[in-house]
Amino acid sequence: MNDLLLVVCNCLSCFIVTAILFQFMNDRYNKTYQNKGIYYLIEIITIIVISIVNLYDLWNLNLVVWVVAIIIISKFFYYDDSDNSLKRIIECEVLIFYIAVCESLGVVFVDWMLKWIQIDIKISTMRSCMEITFSKVIVIFMYYMVFTRLMSKKKTAFTKVQWAINFIILIYSLINMLVIAEGALQGQANFILTVNMGCIVLADLYLLYFVKVTNEKNTLEGEIKILEKQADMQYKYYLAQEQKYNVTVNILHDVDKHVKSIEALHASGESGDATEYMKEIKNMLEPLIPIKYTGNPILDILLTDKVTISKEKRITFSVKIDNIKLDFLEAIDVTTIFGNLIDNAIEAAEKVTGDRYIRINISPYKEMVFIRIENTSLPLKWKNGLPVSEKGKNHGIGLLNVKRSVEKYDGDMTFDQQDNVVTVDLLLNS
Repeated sequence: MNDLLLVVCNCLSCFIVTAILFQFMNDRYNKTYQNKGIYYLIEIITIIVISIVNLYDLWNLNLVVWVVAIIIISKFFYYDDSDNSLKRIIECEVLIFYIAVCESLGVVFVDWMLKWIQIDIKISTMRSCMEITFSKVIVIFMYYMVFTRLMSKKKTAFTKVQWAINFIILIYSLINMLVIAEGALQGQANFILTVNMGCIVLADLYLLYFVKVTNEKNTLEGEIKILEKQADMQYKYYLAQEQKYNVTVNILHDVDKHVKSIEALHASGESGDATEYMKEIKNMLEPLIPIKYTGNPILDILLTDKVTISKEKRITFSVKIDNIKLDFLEAIDVTTIFGNLIDNAIEAAEKVTGDRYIRINISPYKEMVFIRIENTSLPLKWKNGLPVSEKGKNHGIGLLNVKRSVEKYDGDMTFDQQDNVVTVDLLLNS
Protein backbone atom coordinates (compact mmCIF):
# COMPACT_ATOMS: atom_id res chain seq x y z
CA MET A 1 0.00 0.00 0.00
CA ASN A 2 2.80 2.42 0.92
CA ASP A 3 4.55 1.89 -2.41
CA LEU A 4 1.27 2.33 -4.30
CA LEU A 5 0.55 5.62 -2.55
CA LEU A 6 4.00 6.95 -3.38
CA VAL A 7 3.58 5.90 -7.02
CA VAL A 8 0.21 7.68 -7.20
CA CYS A 9 1.65 10.87 -5.69
CA ASN A 10 4.69 10.67 -7.95
CA CYS A 11 2.50 10.34 -11.07
CA LEU A 12 0.32 13.21 -9.89
CA SER A 13 3.41 15.37 -9.37
CA CYS A 14 4.69 14.63 -12.88
CA PHE A 15 1.24 15.24 -14.36
CA ILE A 16 0.96 18.68 -12.71
CA VAL A 17 4.43 19.82 -13.82
CA THR A 18 3.93 18.50 -17.36
CA ALA A 19 0.45 20.07 -17.62
CA ILE A 20 1.84 23.45 -16.54
CA LEU A 21 4.74 23.15 -18.99
CA PHE A 22 2.45 22.38 -21.94
CA GLN A 23 -0.01 25.12 -20.93
CA PHE A 24 2.88 27.58 -20.92
CA MET A 25 4.12 26.48 -24.34
CA ASN A 26 0.60 26.41 -25.84
CA ASP A 27 -0.05 29.95 -24.62
CA ARG A 28 3.32 31.39 -25.64
CA TYR A 29 4.30 29.58 -28.84
CA ASN A 30 2.77 28.28 -32.04
CA LYS A 31 2.29 24.57 -32.63
CA THR A 32 4.32 23.01 -35.43
CA TYR A 33 1.62 20.42 -36.19
CA GLN A 34 -2.13 20.94 -36.53
CA ASN A 35 -3.04 17.50 -35.17
CA LYS A 36 -3.95 17.93 -31.48
CA GLY A 37 -3.56 14.19 -30.91
CA ILE A 38 0.20 14.49 -31.39
CA TYR A 39 0.47 16.89 -28.45
CA TYR A 40 -1.75 14.77 -26.22
CA LEU A 41 0.49 11.80 -27.02
CA ILE A 42 3.69 13.76 -26.35
CA GLU A 43 2.28 14.98 -23.02
CA ILE A 44 1.32 11.42 -21.96
CA ILE A 45 4.76 10.08 -22.96
CA THR A 46 6.44 12.87 -20.99
CA ILE A 47 4.39 12.10 -17.88
CA ILE A 48 5.17 8.38 -18.09
CA VAL A 49 8.91 8.83 -18.69
CA ILE A 50 9.36 11.44 -15.94
CA SER A 51 7.29 9.36 -13.52
CA ILE A 52 9.49 6.30 -14.11
CA VAL A 53 12.67 8.36 -13.72
CA ASN A 54 11.36 9.90 -10.47
CA LEU A 55 10.93 6.45 -8.95
CA TYR A 56 14.73 6.05 -8.93
CA ASP A 57 14.94 9.12 -6.67
CA LEU A 58 18.05 10.44 -8.46
CA TRP A 59 17.83 14.23 -8.79
CA ASN A 60 20.69 14.46 -11.32
CA LEU A 61 19.06 11.87 -13.61
CA ASN A 62 15.72 13.63 -13.22
CA LEU A 63 17.35 16.96 -14.18
CA VAL A 64 19.00 15.49 -17.29
CA VAL A 65 15.73 13.91 -18.48
CA TRP A 66 13.84 17.19 -18.03
CA VAL A 67 16.50 19.15 -19.94
CA VAL A 68 16.49 16.66 -22.83
CA ALA A 69 12.67 16.49 -22.93
CA ILE A 70 12.36 20.29 -23.05
CA ILE A 71 14.96 20.59 -25.82
CA ILE A 72 13.16 18.01 -27.97
CA ILE A 73 9.62 19.32 -27.35
CA SER A 74 10.32 23.05 -27.70
CA LYS A 75 12.58 22.65 -30.74
CA PHE A 76 10.58 20.20 -32.84
CA PHE A 77 6.97 20.69 -31.76
CA TYR A 78 6.74 24.48 -31.25
CA TYR A 79 7.90 27.66 -32.96
CA ASP A 80 7.50 31.40 -32.44
CA ASP A 81 7.71 34.53 -34.58
CA SER A 82 11.45 34.91 -34.02
CA ASP A 83 11.95 31.17 -34.66
CA ASN A 84 14.63 31.19 -31.98
CA SER A 85 14.67 27.66 -30.54
CA LEU A 86 17.39 28.54 -27.99
CA LYS A 87 15.17 31.28 -26.55
CA ARG A 88 12.25 28.83 -26.23
CA ILE A 89 14.45 26.23 -24.56
CA ILE A 90 15.81 28.76 -22.04
CA GLU A 91 12.32 30.04 -21.19
CA CYS A 92 11.03 26.51 -20.58
CA GLU A 93 14.08 25.59 -18.52
CA VAL A 94 13.51 28.73 -16.43
CA LEU A 95 9.93 27.58 -15.86
CA ILE A 96 11.09 24.13 -14.65
CA PHE A 97 13.65 25.77 -12.36
CA TYR A 98 10.94 28.09 -11.02
CA ILE A 99 8.68 25.09 -10.36
CA ALA A 100 11.50 23.28 -8.56
CA VAL A 101 12.11 26.30 -6.30
CA CYS A 102 8.38 26.60 -5.55
CA GLU A 103 8.22 22.86 -4.76
CA SER A 104 11.09 23.19 -2.28
CA LEU A 105 9.46 26.20 -0.64
CA GLY A 106 6.17 24.30 -0.49
CA VAL A 107 7.79 21.36 1.31
CA VAL A 108 9.52 23.66 3.82
CA PHE A 109 6.28 25.56 4.39
CA VAL A 110 4.10 22.48 4.95
CA ASP A 111 6.64 21.01 7.41
CA TRP A 112 6.73 24.31 9.30
CA MET A 113 2.95 24.61 9.30
CA LEU A 114 2.44 21.05 10.60
CA LYS A 115 4.96 21.70 13.33
CA TRP A 116 3.35 25.05 14.19
CA ILE A 117 -0.13 23.56 14.63
CA GLN A 118 1.39 20.51 16.33
CA ILE A 119 0.37 17.84 13.84
CA ASP A 120 3.02 15.13 13.85
CA ILE A 121 2.39 12.62 11.06
CA LYS A 122 4.30 9.50 12.08
CA ILE A 123 3.61 7.58 8.87
CA SER A 124 6.42 8.56 6.49
CA THR A 125 4.37 7.63 3.41
CA MET A 126 1.53 9.96 4.34
CA ARG A 127 3.96 12.72 5.23
CA SER A 128 5.67 12.34 1.84
CA CYS A 129 2.28 12.42 0.08
CA MET A 130 1.33 15.51 2.06
CA GLU A 131 4.59 17.25 1.09
CA ILE A 132 4.22 16.32 -2.59
CA THR A 133 0.59 17.41 -2.93
CA PHE A 134 0.92 20.56 -0.83
CA SER A 135 4.03 21.66 -2.73
CA LYS A 136 2.07 21.24 -6.00
CA VAL A 137 -0.66 23.52 -4.66
CA ILE A 138 2.03 26.17 -4.06
CA VAL A 139 3.47 25.54 -7.54
CA ILE A 140 0.07 26.00 -9.20
CA PHE A 141 -0.68 29.27 -7.43
CA MET A 142 2.81 30.67 -7.93
CA TYR A 143 2.61 29.80 -11.63
CA TYR A 144 -0.78 31.38 -12.34
CA MET A 145 -0.45 34.37 -10.02
CA VAL A 146 3.22 35.26 -10.62
CA PHE A 147 5.02 33.47 -13.43
CA THR A 148 2.34 33.83 -16.13
CA ARG A 149 2.08 37.55 -15.41
CA LEU A 150 5.86 38.04 -15.58
CA MET A 151 6.26 36.07 -18.80
CA SER A 152 3.09 37.12 -20.57
CA LYS A 153 3.65 38.88 -23.90
CA LYS A 154 0.38 40.71 -23.41
CA LYS A 155 -0.19 42.10 -19.94
CA THR A 156 -3.64 41.29 -18.58
CA ALA A 157 -4.61 43.09 -15.41
CA PHE A 158 -6.14 41.08 -12.57
CA THR A 159 -9.36 42.51 -11.18
CA LYS A 160 -10.04 42.59 -7.44
CA VAL A 161 -12.61 39.84 -7.90
CA GLN A 162 -10.06 37.59 -9.61
CA TRP A 163 -7.51 38.17 -6.86
CA ALA A 164 -10.21 37.37 -4.29
CA ILE A 165 -11.20 34.15 -6.12
CA ASN A 166 -7.58 33.00 -6.28
CA PHE A 167 -6.97 33.59 -2.58
CA ILE A 168 -10.27 31.95 -1.58
CA ILE A 169 -9.29 28.84 -3.55
CA LEU A 170 -5.83 28.88 -1.94
CA ILE A 171 -7.18 29.22 1.63
CA TYR A 172 -9.79 26.53 0.95
CA SER A 173 -7.07 24.17 -0.31
CA LEU A 174 -4.85 24.80 2.70
CA ILE A 175 -7.69 24.17 5.15
CA ASN A 176 -8.59 20.92 3.39
CA MET A 177 -4.97 19.82 3.49
CA LEU A 178 -4.89 20.42 7.24
CA VAL A 179 -8.11 18.45 7.71
CA ILE A 180 -6.52 15.57 5.77
CA ALA A 181 -3.39 15.87 7.92
CA GLU A 182 -5.57 15.50 11.04
CA GLY A 183 -7.11 12.38 9.49
CA ALA A 184 -3.69 10.92 8.77
CA LEU A 185 -2.95 10.92 12.51
CA GLN A 186 -5.60 8.32 13.19
CA GLY A 187 -4.13 5.28 11.49
CA GLN A 188 -2.14 3.74 8.69
CA ALA A 189 -1.41 5.09 5.25
CA ASN A 190 -4.82 5.93 3.85
CA PHE A 191 -5.49 5.58 0.12
CA ILE A 192 -8.72 7.61 0.25
CA LEU A 193 -7.00 10.55 1.97
CA THR A 194 -4.25 10.48 -0.66
CA VAL A 195 -6.82 10.47 -3.46
CA ASN A 196 -8.55 13.39 -1.73
CA MET A 197 -5.30 15.36 -1.70
CA GLY A 198 -4.79 14.56 -5.37
CA CYS A 199 -8.30 15.78 -6.21
CA ILE A 200 -7.63 19.08 -4.41
CA VAL A 201 -4.48 19.61 -6.47
CA LEU A 202 -6.23 18.79 -9.77
CA ALA A 203 -9.17 21.03 -8.86
CA ASP A 204 -6.78 23.90 -8.12
CA LEU A 205 -4.98 23.38 -11.44
CA TYR A 206 -8.12 23.59 -13.55
CA LEU A 207 -9.95 26.16 -11.44
CA LEU A 208 -7.06 28.60 -11.74
CA TYR A 209 -6.74 27.78 -15.43
CA PHE A 210 -10.45 28.60 -15.78
CA VAL A 211 -9.94 31.91 -13.92
CA LYS A 212 -7.03 32.71 -16.25
CA VAL A 213 -9.06 31.93 -19.38
CA THR A 214 -12.00 33.97 -18.05
CA ASN A 215 -9.69 36.89 -17.37
CA GLU A 216 -8.29 36.73 -20.91
CA LYS A 217 -11.84 36.44 -22.32
CA ASN A 218 -12.93 39.57 -20.46
CA THR A 219 -9.85 41.42 -21.70
CA LEU A 220 -10.53 40.41 -25.30
CA GLU A 221 -14.17 41.46 -24.98
CA GLY A 222 -13.00 44.85 -23.72
CA GLU A 223 -10.62 45.17 -26.68
CA ILE A 224 -13.43 44.25 -29.07
CA LYS A 225 -15.61 47.00 -27.59
CA ILE A 226 -12.74 49.44 -28.04
CA LEU A 227 -12.28 48.41 -31.68
CA GLU A 228 -16.02 48.60 -32.30
CA LYS A 229 -16.09 52.11 -30.85
CA GLN A 230 -13.13 53.06 -32.99
CA ALA A 231 -14.73 51.61 -36.12
CA ASP A 232 -18.01 53.40 -35.33
CA MET A 233 -16.18 56.68 -34.99
CA GLN A 234 -14.39 56.12 -38.31
CA TYR A 235 -17.70 55.28 -39.98
CA LYS A 236 -19.43 58.43 -38.66
CA TYR A 237 -16.47 60.55 -39.70
CA TYR A 238 -16.38 59.24 -43.26
CA LEU A 239 -20.19 59.51 -43.44
CA ALA A 240 -19.85 63.21 -42.61
CA GLN A 241 -17.20 63.55 -45.31
CA GLU A 242 -19.54 61.89 -47.81
CA GLN A 243 -22.25 64.42 -46.98
CA LYS A 244 -19.78 67.24 -47.53
CA TYR A 245 -18.72 65.67 -50.80
CA ASN A 246 -22.34 65.54 -51.95
CA VAL A 247 -22.78 69.24 -51.13
CA THR A 248 -19.61 70.04 -53.09
CA VAL A 249 -20.85 68.01 -56.07
CA ASN A 250 -24.17 69.86 -56.03
CA ILE A 251 -22.40 73.24 -56.01
CA LEU A 252 -20.05 72.19 -58.80
CA HIS A 253 -22.99 70.78 -60.76
CA ASP A 254 -24.61 74.22 -60.74
CA VAL A 255 -21.37 76.20 -61.13
CA ASP A 256 -22.17 77.09 -64.73
CA LYS A 257 -25.54 78.53 -63.64
CA HIS A 258 -23.87 80.49 -60.83
CA VAL A 259 -21.27 81.96 -63.20
CA LYS A 260 -23.94 83.00 -65.71
CA SER A 261 -26.03 84.59 -62.95
CA ILE A 262 -23.04 86.61 -61.71
CA GLU A 263 -22.20 87.68 -65.30
CA ALA A 264 -25.82 88.73 -65.86
CA LEU A 265 -25.80 90.82 -62.67
CA HIS A 266 -22.58 92.57 -63.76
CA ALA A 267 -23.95 93.12 -67.26
CA SER A 268 -27.06 94.76 -65.87
CA GLY A 269 -24.96 97.04 -63.68
CA GLU A 270 -25.92 95.37 -60.41
CA SER A 271 -22.35 94.91 -59.19
CA GLY A 272 -23.38 95.02 -55.52
CA ASP A 273 -25.75 92.09 -55.94
CA ALA A 274 -23.10 90.22 -57.92
CA THR A 275 -20.63 90.74 -55.08
CA GLU A 276 -23.15 89.47 -52.51
CA TYR A 277 -23.84 86.46 -54.74
CA MET A 278 -20.12 85.69 -54.87
CA LYS A 279 -19.86 85.97 -51.07
CA GLU A 280 -22.71 83.48 -50.66
CA ILE A 281 -20.94 81.01 -52.93
CA LYS A 282 -17.69 81.56 -51.01
CA ASN A 283 -19.42 80.97 -47.66
CA MET A 284 -20.91 77.75 -49.01
CA LEU A 285 -17.50 76.53 -50.21
CA GLU A 286 -15.39 77.70 -47.26
CA PRO A 287 -16.34 74.87 -44.84
CA LEU A 288 -15.70 72.34 -47.60
CA ILE A 289 -12.12 73.41 -48.30
CA PRO A 290 -9.69 72.11 -45.66
CA ILE A 291 -7.20 74.59 -44.25
CA LYS A 292 -3.61 73.39 -44.48
CA TYR A 293 -2.69 73.28 -40.80
CA THR A 294 -0.18 70.44 -40.64
CA GLY A 295 0.45 68.82 -44.02
CA ASN A 296 -1.31 65.68 -42.82
CA PRO A 297 -4.40 65.71 -45.10
CA ILE A 298 -6.62 63.69 -42.74
CA LEU A 299 -5.74 65.88 -39.75
CA ASP A 300 -6.25 69.06 -41.79
CA ILE A 301 -9.73 67.90 -42.85
CA LEU A 302 -10.59 66.90 -39.27
CA LEU A 303 -9.43 70.24 -37.81
CA THR A 304 -11.36 72.13 -40.49
CA ASP A 305 -14.51 70.19 -39.54
CA LYS A 306 -14.05 70.82 -35.82
CA VAL A 307 -13.46 74.54 -36.39
CA THR A 308 -16.75 74.73 -38.32
CA ILE A 309 -18.64 72.81 -35.60
CA SER A 310 -17.14 75.02 -32.88
CA LYS A 311 -18.21 78.19 -34.71
CA GLU A 312 -21.76 76.85 -34.89
CA LYS A 313 -21.68 76.29 -31.12
CA ARG A 314 -20.07 79.71 -30.51
CA ILE A 315 -16.85 78.23 -29.20
CA THR A 316 -13.60 80.03 -30.06
CA PHE A 317 -11.29 77.53 -31.73
CA SER A 318 -7.61 78.36 -32.28
CA VAL A 319 -4.87 76.19 -33.75
CA LYS A 320 -1.16 76.95 -33.42
CA ILE A 321 1.22 74.53 -35.12
CA ASP A 322 4.97 74.99 -35.47
CA ASN A 323 6.83 73.90 -38.57
CA ILE A 324 6.47 70.17 -38.01
CA LYS A 325 5.53 67.12 -40.06
CA LEU A 326 2.80 64.82 -38.80
CA ASP A 327 2.69 62.48 -41.79
CA PHE A 328 4.00 59.65 -39.57
CA LEU A 329 0.54 59.38 -37.99
CA GLU A 330 -1.73 56.76 -39.52
CA ALA A 331 -5.17 57.92 -40.63
CA ILE A 332 -7.02 55.80 -38.09
CA ASP A 333 -4.86 57.15 -35.25
CA VAL A 334 -5.41 60.74 -36.38
CA THR A 335 -9.18 60.38 -36.18
CA THR A 336 -8.94 58.37 -32.95
CA ILE A 337 -6.64 60.76 -31.08
CA PHE A 338 -7.76 64.15 -32.33
CA GLY A 339 -11.37 63.16 -33.07
CA ASN A 340 -12.04 61.85 -29.54
CA LEU A 341 -10.12 64.56 -27.69
CA ILE A 342 -11.56 67.47 -29.67
CA ASP A 343 -15.09 66.03 -29.49
CA ASN A 344 -14.69 65.79 -25.70
CA ALA A 345 -13.37 69.37 -25.62
CA ILE A 346 -16.31 70.66 -27.67
CA GLU A 347 -18.78 68.79 -25.47
CA ALA A 348 -17.19 70.19 -22.28
CA ALA A 349 -16.86 73.77 -23.57
CA GLU A 350 -20.46 73.77 -24.78
CA LYS A 351 -21.70 73.41 -21.19
CA VAL A 352 -19.80 76.48 -20.00
CA THR A 353 -21.52 79.85 -19.75
CA GLY A 354 -19.38 82.85 -20.64
CA ASP A 355 -15.94 82.47 -22.22
CA ARG A 356 -15.76 79.22 -24.21
CA TYR A 357 -12.68 78.23 -26.15
CA ILE A 358 -10.55 75.37 -27.43
CA ARG A 359 -6.84 75.85 -28.10
CA ILE A 360 -4.59 73.37 -29.86
CA ASN A 361 -0.79 73.72 -29.85
CA ILE A 362 1.49 71.28 -31.67
CA SER A 363 5.27 71.69 -31.49
CA PRO A 364 8.47 69.62 -31.66
CA TYR A 365 10.00 68.42 -28.41
CA LYS A 366 13.45 66.92 -28.86
CA GLU A 367 12.75 63.99 -31.24
CA MET A 368 9.09 63.83 -30.31
CA VAL A 369 5.90 65.75 -31.02
CA PHE A 370 4.23 67.65 -28.21
CA ILE A 371 0.48 68.22 -28.47
CA ARG A 372 -1.57 70.29 -26.03
CA ILE A 373 -5.34 70.67 -26.16
CA GLU A 374 -6.92 73.18 -23.77
CA ASN A 375 -10.61 73.88 -23.33
CA THR A 376 -12.92 75.57 -20.86
CA SER A 377 -14.97 73.13 -18.83
CA LEU A 378 -17.10 72.70 -15.76
CA PRO A 379 -15.46 70.70 -12.91
CA LEU A 380 -15.02 67.06 -13.96
CA LYS A 381 -14.98 63.79 -12.05
CA TRP A 382 -11.69 61.91 -12.18
CA LYS A 383 -10.59 58.31 -11.84
CA ASN A 384 -7.03 57.00 -12.25
CA GLY A 385 -5.94 60.30 -13.79
CA LEU A 386 -8.65 60.31 -16.46
CA PRO A 387 -11.90 62.27 -16.61
CA VAL A 388 -14.95 60.09 -16.04
CA SER A 389 -17.82 60.30 -18.50
CA GLU A 390 -21.28 60.92 -17.05
CA LYS A 391 -23.00 59.32 -20.05
CA GLY A 392 -22.96 55.84 -18.60
CA LYS A 393 -21.34 52.52 -19.42
CA ASN A 394 -18.96 52.24 -22.39
CA HIS A 395 -18.71 56.01 -22.90
CA GLY A 396 -15.16 56.00 -21.46
CA ILE A 397 -14.01 53.77 -24.31
CA GLY A 398 -13.09 56.84 -26.41
CA LEU A 399 -10.20 57.70 -24.09
CA LEU A 400 -9.12 54.05 -24.02
CA ASN A 401 -8.95 54.22 -27.82
CA VAL A 402 -6.83 57.37 -27.58
CA LYS A 403 -4.53 55.72 -25.05
CA ARG A 404 -4.03 52.68 -27.30
CA SER A 405 -3.22 54.87 -30.31
CA VAL A 406 -0.79 56.99 -28.28
CA GLU A 407 0.99 53.86 -27.04
CA LYS A 408 1.52 52.77 -30.67
CA TYR A 409 3.92 55.71 -30.99
CA ASP A 410 5.65 55.04 -27.65
CA GLY A 411 3.87 58.12 -26.36
CA ASP A 412 2.30 59.41 -23.19
CA MET A 413 -0.94 61.19 -22.32
CA THR A 414 -1.72 63.26 -19.21
CA PHE A 415 -4.83 65.18 -18.15
CA ASP A 416 -5.13 68.10 -15.78
CA GLN A 417 -7.76 70.62 -14.71
CA GLN A 418 -6.96 74.00 -13.20
CA ASP A 419 -9.90 76.23 -12.33
CA ASN A 420 -12.22 75.89 -15.34
CA VAL A 421 -9.63 74.78 -17.90
CA VAL A 422 -8.91 71.17 -18.85
CA THR A 423 -5.51 70.43 -20.40
CA VAL A 424 -4.52 67.30 -22.30
CA ASP A 425 -0.79 66.85 -23.03
CA LEU A 426 0.40 64.26 -25.52
CA LEU A 427 3.94 63.18 -26.44
CA LEU A 428 4.29 61.09 -29.60
CA ASN A 429 7.47 59.54 -30.94
CA SER A 430 7.83 60.57 -34.57
